[in-house]
Amino acid sequence: MAFNKVYWDDVKEGDDIGSYTMEMTAVKVSGGAWATRDTNPIHHDKDFALRAQQKNVIVNIMHAEGILSRLATDWTGPEGEIKRTRFNIEGNCCAGDTMTVSGKIIRKWTGGQEEGYLAGLPLVELQIDSKTQDGPFCNAQITMALPSRGR
Repeated sequence: MAFNKVYWDDVKEGDDIGSYTMEMTAVKVSGGAWATRDTNPIHHDKDFALRAQQKNVIVNIMHAEGILSRLATDWTGPEGEIKRTRFNIEGNCCAGDTMTVSGKIIRKWTGGQEEGYLAGLPLVELQIDSKTQDGPFCNAQITMALPSRGR
């Protein structure tokens, strides 16, 4: 299996990092909740979700963060490292929805001394957005350390 390898030297702010679409089945939604040890029935019991005025079981936050992080790590390959994530929920994603995840580079820099553990690292910040057919679901700003040809 060939992996992607993105070098810091070769990217620039505004670059598109790709996208993917995922059909959110009840198995994926409930499996993501159980995998993150989230036993709230809104993630696996459709009747409960309907009583909570949802159209079906909903994707939980940790699963959603993993789905967005997947785009970042698929783009960089195994040598890219997630260093920081800021995450925002904007809507819901339910079983039966089609989720589209897309991203771009919004910042490129070398970490400064004031940034502590990021000091000296070749960094990019990614804006990753997801939406369903009903509108925005969640987004994240993910800081990645990338390999550099010159280091």
